[in-house]
Amino acid sequence: MSDTSQHLVALLSAHYGQEDVVVDESQPTLRINLHPDTLSIWEEEYNRAHSSNGNLLLACESSSGPIESTSLTWVVGSAIRRVQVKSHNECQILLQSIGLEPEMTAAITRNCPGIAFDSIWAIYYERHGDVVASPVLPSEIRNDIAMKIPPA
Repeated sequence: MSDTSQHLVALLSAHYGQEDVVVDESQPTLRINLHPDTLSIWEEEYNRAHSSNGNLLLACESSSGPIESTSLTWVVGSAIRRVQVKSHNECQILLQSIGLEPEMTAAITRNCPGIAFDSIWAIYYERHGDVVASPVLPSEIRNDIAMKIPPA
C-alpha cells in the first residue's frame, strides 16, 4: 500500500461517517465530508460517465466552455465538471482559476490524500460557504473501512 493510500485509509478510519471534519486549523473553512451517503452520491456521479477519467469532480456554475471561465459553487443546481490534473501545482492553479484563494488550494492539496495523483476527489461549496472535499471511493473500499471501525 502506498503512502497516499495509507494516509487516505487513516483519514477514513479516523473520521468515517462524519460530514464536517476540519482537518487543517489554518483553514477552518475547509471541510472533509466522509458521510457514507455523500460518498455514495459521489461514487454514483463518477460512475455515470465511464468515458471520462478525471480525478477531480468540481461543482461549477457552468457546464460549458473552458473550466477556467466558471466558478466553484454549491452542489445543488451545479454542473459537475470532471478534470484531470497531474500534480499538486496543476491542481492548485486550476482551483485558483475557479475562485479559490491560494491558501485554500494549498490546504486542499495538503489534506486530501492522493489528490491530483491516485485518488479522485469531489470539491464544492456547502450552503454556509465552506469548501468541502470528499474522496470518490468504490463502495467496496467504503464497506471495508466501515467494517473495521468500532461502533460508537
